[in-house]
This record gives sequence, structure tokens and C-alpha cells, in this order.
Amino acid sequence: MPGTFTGIVGRGRMYQIQHVDSFTAWSRLISDAFVQLRSEQVTGGHFTASLGMNMLGDIGLMRINARPHAVQRTTNLTNSGDGEYYKVSYQLDGYGLLVQDGRETVLAPGDLAIYDTQRPYTLAFEKPATVIVALIPHHQFRLSTEQVGQVTALALKSNHPLSGTVAPLMNHLGTNLAQWDEYGGYPLARNTVDLLATALGGVLGLETVADTKTRQREKIIAYIDHHLGDAELDPAQIAAAHFISVRTLHSLFENQPHSVAALIRHRRLTEASRLLRDPLLSPHSVQAIGARVGICDAAGFSRMFSKEFGCTPGKYRIEQ
Repeated sequence: MPGTFTGIVGRGRMYQIQHVDSFTAWSRLISDAFVQLRSEQVTGGHFTASLGMNMLGDIGLMRINARPHAVQRTTNLTNSGDGEYYKVSYQLDGYGLLVQDGRETVLAPGDLAIYDTQRPYTLAFEKPATVIVALIPHHQFRLSTEQVGQVTALALKSNHPLSGTVAPLMNHLGTNLAQWDEYGGYPLARNTVDLLATALGGVLGLETVADTKTRQREKIIAYIDHHLGDAELDPAQIAAAHFISVRTLHSLFENQPHSVAALIRHRRLTEASRLLRDPLLSPHSVQAIGARVGICDAAGFSRMFSKEFGCTPGKYRIEQ
């Protein structure tokens, strides 16, 4: 059965809450709201759940209230191209079991933990639970992926000294989701993300949050994402903007999954896939979506998109 939907539409933002009364609808809803997930109902009987969500800039905040279930991010799903995010869960009520990177932890009320959507994980709730989840793009987080990998599936307990500042903010943001469109919650969400990085860095005993090269790469990736619509964006422009040579720029990415040029293309196509899934942009043509991410040649956009996602952008939009 379909869920019932209510929302507050803001300029460029939307608070929405959706209630579902079937597990099939819930499985579909959470994959649309987060990243693609495999889900399982762990007890019999009638299933009900609700999801309240608000996008504050590019940071997503969700409040989940659901009956027992489990979600899994499999290896295949991590390669689906649906985004590079960290998720931070703050347990309000009930208990959750989080498994990632060979570790598992039980989240009790007041506990929080981080996990990475680019690596497999499982999160299970054997009884009804209420959770606040922050969805944070990798490039917005001040810890490197290697550092985050050291603390995934480790609970920051409610009585830990480092939890005392960030946990109340997570609670406050999640409890007041509907109000941030009116009052502007992005600065508070951004500060919360910075505090999360500080707290987790403290767990690691870090005095600095990343080595110089990692920080440079993070800044460059953020710059690329901010300038995707610039058709002239290329390594020379990026190097000049960061006061380094093109050779130095290429050396920063020589051992990374993508070269600089390939990274620009990958980020453009990933953003294009997100825009094609956005129902608010359905009146816009595929060519217009390509132009929004800096690929003005329609044939070239279709060719590159097909190579990245295995189908044309038009077919991708229809199938979503």
C-alpha cells in the first residue's frame, strides 16, 4: 500500500514526512531517501514506519520511527554510483546493531556511530526503534576516508565525554526537522558535522584531521563539485584556483581511483544521475540536465552517461 505524505515545501528545500503501512513501501522509501539498500523484515505481523526528512544544503537529516527490520548495503550496491556518503546514526529509542569493516556495535539510546555507504554494512533493529540519521557527503567531512575507516561501527556512548556536545545537537536537529526551512538549519547542520569530525578525531587521538595531501584533495573535490556547471572546468583551471601547478595537481591524484579529468567526468555524471531522478526536474529535457553539469553536447552526454551507467540518460530517467 502506498504511504501517506505530508510536507512543507520551501524555496529550494522541502521538509517531508512519509508514513507507510507495508514493508514493501518502506523498502522502496528508504532506498529513495538514502542510498540503495537491501531490506528485510525480521518479525512477522503488520509493518508500519515513518520517515521525516529535510535537506539542509547537501546534508540530509532524517528521523526514522519503524518496527523491527534490517537493512544491508551489499558490495554490489556500493558500486551502484548513487553517491559517496557517511551516515551518522543517533539512537533515540530502542536498540540497533551496526556491522561494518569487521566490527559490530550495539547502539543504545543516546549512542551514535558513523558508517560509510561506499563499504558494505548491516544495520538491524530487532524491536521498534527511533533513530536520527545524518547523511553527509564525503567531501563535507573533515576526516579522511582512511581515518573514518578506523572508527566505523564503533559506538560513541552517551556517557563518553566527547559525546556531550554533539549528541544534543543531533537530537535538536532531528527533533525540529520541520522548522529548519523557516529558520535556516544549514549553518547548524554544518557545525554539527564539524563537531562530529572533532569528536571522532578525538576518539582516534588526532591532533590534525588529515594529512596535507588528503586535505588538498578534499578541497579540490569540493571545488569541482561547486563548479560542475562550468563547461570550461579542466585541470588547468583547478590548479590555478588552488595556486599549484598542473603537474602538482596530477601528482595529488596519481594513486587515486580517478585521474583529475576522470574525476571531473565522474562527478558530473553522478550529479546528472541525481538530477535525472529528481521529480521536480522532470519537465527539463535530458539535454538541459547535461548542460547543468557542464556537458553541453547532447550526443557526448548520452555517450558518457551510457558508459558510466550502462544506459542512456533518457532510459535511466524512465526506469527510476
